[in-house]
Amino acid sequence: MNKPRISIVVGNGLSMSFGHFSGLAHIWNSQEPLSWPIKCPSQIHNFLDSLHRLKALHDKYIDEPDFDVFAKTLDRAICRQLGLDPFITPLEARHFLTIAFSHYSNEQVKKLNICKEWSWYRWFKLHKDNITSAFSLNYDLLLESTFDDIALQYYSLQVNHHGYGIPLVKPHGSVDFEIHPSSISYSPEYPLTNFVDLNNTPIIRLDSSQLIYPRSQPLCIIPNESNKYSNYQWVAPANQWFNEEVSKCTHCIFIGISYFECDRAELDSILNEVPDDAQIIIANPSPPPEFMEKVKGRPVMVWNSYDGPIDSKGNVFGLKDIKTGNLLRNCFCRSGLSYQYCCGAKL
Repeated sequence: MNKPRISIVVGNGLSMSFGHFSGLAHIWNSQEPLSWPIKCPSQIHNFLDSLHRLKALHDKYIDEPDFDVFAKTLDRAICRQLGLDPFITPLEARHFLTIAFSHYSNEQVKKLNICKEWSWYRWFKLHKDNITSAFSLNYDLLLESTFDDIALQYYSLQVNHHGYGIPLVKPHGSVDFEIHPSSISYSPEYPLTNFVDLNNTPIIRLDSSQLIYPRSQPLCIIPNESNKYSNYQWVAPANQWFNEEVSKCTHCIFIGISYFECDRAELDSILNEVPDDAQIIIANPSPPPEFMEKVKGRPVMVWNSYDGPIDSKGNVFGLKDIKTGNLLRNCFCRSGLSYQYCCGAKL
């Protein structure tokens, strides 16, 4: 095996990196979606005003972080205490997140067109022939938009997609996912009059022009929610496909992963498939201590710059010989890391 085989696992840190680089975070802070200027798709007023139960929770806990408010939609006791339906309240949260992050994805595309110097864009472009699989916990389409721009094909098991490319697994859902129209047919509208959730159906991929419309069934796992889609027909086979590729990787990169308790089973499953001699790269300015403990004893490298996968001179961290495209030579100290990022970096 002379060429790198790179698997990537993506969390919200990738979107945060782009937001800070592009300036998008000034208005579209991915940690505070409830404050975004989102209009209702079927009305002219603020979208949150059409989601009465979610709005009631937000108003009650106005001083708490948005992700804590979303977590409360999953708390049946809190919902009942406030007179909110414990089934419909999290459904409203899914609808809000889907439409809100659809707007956010469209804004990302606009910025990406003029931000080709973003460090992760440069890194993906350099390694596009070496990326063999991708796994994303994000709803937004930043990763897909980047792959489209650098002509890296991917596939996520949507029945109307082309069906080829590397596996791109989005087990927590995506703003461009919708249930197949032949599965459940009705005309969705806001405020909700039909309450459809958690049906295991085939999915289709929506075009960018279709994103800002009511969904028949929103497909997104709420922050702090354990994955209810793990056994669904568009998740389980995709996970298996991804894991098969991970088991052959030379590098597995975890980008902006927080390693929250609700996500650990999925992330640990990936780690279990990573070969013992593969290099694990943690791209995070503040690597989670629990995750660092989990990978202890493995060949591990940390990219902790807020500027992304670049060194102090602004050069992208390459995982291959630029001239030959082959793997970098491993260090003589038997760390399992490449020489230039191990003992060679200390010279």
